[in-house]
Amino acid sequence: MINIPAFRIADYRNLWAGAAFNQQGMSGEQVVLGLLVFQFTQSTAWVGVMLAVYFLPFFVFGIVSGAVADRLDRRSLLRRIEALIAINMIIFAVVLALDLAALWVVIVFTLITGSLRALHQPARVSYAYDIVGGDKVVSGLGLLNLGSRTGQLIGALAAGAVMARYGGPAAFLVLASGHGLALFFFLRLRTAGKAAVINRVPMRQNIREYVLELRANRLLLMLVAVTASVEILGFSFATALPELATTRLHLGADGLGMMHAARAVGGMIAGLGLTFMGALQRRGLAYIGVIFAFGASLMLLSADSPLLATLAAVAIVAGAAAASDILTQSMMQLAVPNALRGRAMGVWVLAIGFAPLGHLEMGGLAELLGSGPALFANGAALLVVGVIVAIAVPRLRQL
Repeated sequence: MINIPAFRIADYRNLWAGAAFNQQGMSGEQVVLGLLVFQFTQSTAWVGVMLAVYFLPFFVFGIVSGAVADRLDRRSLLRRIEALIAINMIIFAVVLALDLAALWVVIVFTLITGSLRALHQPARVSYAYDIVGGDKVVSGLGLLNLGSRTGQLIGALAAGAVMARYGGPAAFLVLASGHGLALFFFLRLRTAGKAAVINRVPMRQNIREYVLELRANRLLLMLVAVTASVEILGFSFATALPELATTRLHLGADGLGMMHAARAVGGMIAGLGLTFMGALQRRGLAYIGVIFAFGASLMLLSADSPLLATLAAVAIVAGAAAASDILTQSMMQLAVPNALRGRAMGVWVLAIGFAPLGHLEMGGLAELLGSGPALFANGAALLVVGVIVAIAVPRLRQL
């Protein structure tokens, strides 16, 4: 048995495995969808539109998803959403097999799957806190992130390899089977967790408390603003990957799969590091450092490099992205009362819901300047954000 406190808990192990299989689908579908859209249009701007549509529900459902996670049993919610994701993938695989997948069909599927994943995220992360408690939240989320990135690694490689050899329908069926395994592990969840919300309130009151907390909690609002800025400028790098794989490196689905696998490896390293840090002090200061690392690594990725160097740069970028997610998730949950933690993760989903602006910006900038200059510009802008946050938000440094 792994000598990590959270892994001694059976429900945490099942959540970890379920999250890994869930995320293989998320990573794999981004490989397939990104390549499908690029093949249809030969345009990075359209890849940006697709990813903007994918993440739009995170913004639209941010408040609702957090309220739902606090209102319903999180275990039941995870199971229901997992089943719907698998069914949605199977339907889309059939549509692809029947050669009915025009660009608009891909966009509609993207919107549906993005909506389901926007509802899944707060339930998964807040349930992890339920199990491990606030004192071990960074370590627990770091380990959960490690499991998720492991799934992303497998999903990206599998989707790229299967699509290259057997086509998109087969790739989606493989990914759907992974979601079936995720559902199996979520069905094994037994307890609500030691930090679970006991007294649940009606949905209307739930949302009203949520809005009042957002108005009054300046720390939470500050974290939303900074997270949204990092999401727009940093996470949008995924828009450029199909063009980098096909135009710079002259590869197809296999190459794009390797890039997404490198993303997963970088996230795994970050998750592993934060797992063994335990009760991390000065989370805010660590987060500012991550913003600087994120910006510098994007500038590194912008350089016209061979395959191995490009994969290494993608891994570094993804490591900074994963560390950013883990730290903001933990700080937001610790910034609110226990009864509002699901809604705090709804706020986090709302913040990352600004991603469509970033994907549209990256796609448009790449069309005008090329992917390399666009990545460099966003990296430089992130460095500026880091400087502004370090100087203008002293409270974050003290967290």
